[in-house]
Amino acid sequence: MRYTIKMKKVCLACTILLLLSACGGGSSTGTGDSDKKSAEVGIKEMQTGVAYVLHEGDTIVKKSDNTVVLLETDALSGETTATLQSGSATIE
Repeated sequence: MRYTIKMKKVCLACTILLLLSACGGGSSTGTGDSDKKSAEVGIKEMQTGVAYVLHEGDTIVKKSDNTVVLLETDALSGETTATLQSGSATIE
């Protein structure tokens, strides 16, 4: 009888630990892309080949005529990224 009660307590403790560890959050964005940069407040000079996360109100300003910027929106998260392909541009 004592063994059964002790096993129930151990199982309950393990279940609680699993639930708490599964609910723990992290600081990850969930995208897994380490080369994405968040566009900060102010003017941000874009670098070729770097994906910048855009936020509501951000504006991409071309600094040369041959500027090409690739815009991609993740269908699941709704996150939009801008990658400078050529030329020069800023995010304001």
